[in-house]
Amino acid sequence: MSEFVVHPIVKKETIEKRLYQELLTAQAIKESTLVVAPTGLGKTIVAVLLIAYTYNPKKSIILLSPTKPLIAQHKKSILKFLEIPEEKIILLTGETTQEKRKAMYDGQGLVICATPQTIQYDLEKKLINPDNFNLVIFDEAHRAVGSYSYTFISQYFSEDVKRLGLTASPGSSKAKIQEVAENLGIKHIEIRTEQDLDVADYVNDIEVDINFLELDSLSKEISKTIDNYIQHKIEILRKLGCPIPNNYSKKQIIAIQAGLFERVKRAKNNIGFIAISAIASVLKFLHAKELIETQGFFATETYLLKLKKESQEKKSKALSAIVNSSEFVEVLKLLEKAITKRCAKEIALLEIVSSFLKENPKSRILVFNNYRDNANHLVEVLNQTAEIKSARFVGQASKSLSDKGLSQKNQTKIISEFREGLYNVLVCTSVGEEGLDIPSVDLVVFYDAVASEIRNIQRRGRTGRFNVGKVILLINKDTIDEKYYFVSQNKEKKMKSILKNFHKPERKKKEQKKISDY
Repeated sequence: MSEFVVHPIVKKETIEKRLYQELLTAQAIKESTLVVAPTGLGKTIVAVLLIAYTYNPKKSIILLSPTKPLIAQHKKSILKFLEIPEEKIILLTGETTQEKRKAMYDGQGLVICATPQTIQYDLEKKLINPDNFNLVIFDEAHRAVGSYSYTFISQYFSEDVKRLGLTASPGSSKAKIQEVAENLGIKHIEIRTEQDLDVADYVNDIEVDINFLELDSLSKEISKTIDNYIQHKIEILRKLGCPIPNNYSKKQIIAIQAGLFERVKRAKNNIGFIAISAIASVLKFLHAKELIETQGFFATETYLLKLKKESQEKKSKALSAIVNSSEFVEVLKLLEKAITKRCAKEIALLEIVSSFLKENPKSRILVFNNYRDNANHLVEVLNQTAEIKSARFVGQASKSLSDKGLSQKNQTKIISEFREGLYNVLVCTSVGEEGLDIPSVDLVVFYDAVASEIRNIQRRGRTGRFNVGKVILLINKDTIDEKYYFVSQNKEKKMKSILKNFHKPERKKKEQKKISDY
């Protein structure tokens, strides 16, 4: 029989007791803490319990999360688990007028669920008195690097204001993890991995299959034609004095471009402008190469036609030179041959999803794809099969009239319809990776690889929440797709090794406190 957390403002029999959640909460009560734990272990419950034990009618609490759907989800969780009056739990975004926000901040006993950009803006405008708060919670805490709002916000609050950071994937180096903690004003880090005894019983296995696919001959020919253009421009750049190594990366090219911009600012010269133009064309063709090697014909053709249209509208000499190049013209001709063809990945995806749903008709599936243009296309491809009812799930920003974003309301509607079975497949971009309340799914398909270990973990974490999950990766062999896959794998291994050996303050068993001790 399950035991439940008992607390005056925790609703009866709503939060099942889990030792690791109690220990993490107790530590967070004691001092500001960064909690690093695998996806699906209920880090939100730790936040909810900390709110319960910190709640003071004379002080307020801020719970921050990167997106509007996420903060709406957190508000829903607080209402579900805690006996705090609904009017005291505030959902705050930039859409709320400045006057209303100011009045809210001056209230007492509030739990404010907000996006970090809104809070940063209001701190800068002095609409918020930091002394009115006793707790700030940073969801998806790994974002607290560089100039992200989390770093700015943390600096505004005194050390007396408790902080809690939550993340499943803090980064692939010890320095990165420490940077996140320092930027949040946190000195203590609590780490749980799948191997820890107190969490092992709550972690479900995830079966991972990697499908290495052979790039078709037409895609190879297109990639080779693109390569010819890139190599020609690289040779020109080297003659102009750009230090481009043989085994260069896109990141290195961008860094060289940034250096050239600085040099041209200081001393304008034709050579600098020629080099900048050449690098811009290299970057555009590198993107086209990535599309043909990771996405397929549709995404590549869409991108090249977009460049052609831009060159006509903007009358840019640089763009005109690109679209009039023999390689650009040749690639478009080759893509015309592919109009009725599906690339190997599309064929594999259709077969995997269709077969899985035939065997498991009530299943729910997520397909992750990096590019919105291609996400729309994959929905069309999948929906040509009777048993598949797919929808796209993308961010709120609209990229064009033909590629409109999804409002928060529409995102919520699609998730609800997915849960109810109106859709059985969601084709997601990165918006589906971070903690959204997407129902646990039986299968996650990576249509493409990502070089980021954080995104890799987040994608995988969408399955295996309540039962054994399955993940299938589609990787084109001997392409940038395969390179990204191995980069993310190496980073993840490194991160897991660091987390396993990360220094934790030694605590004797008798010194470990549970929340019941407070």
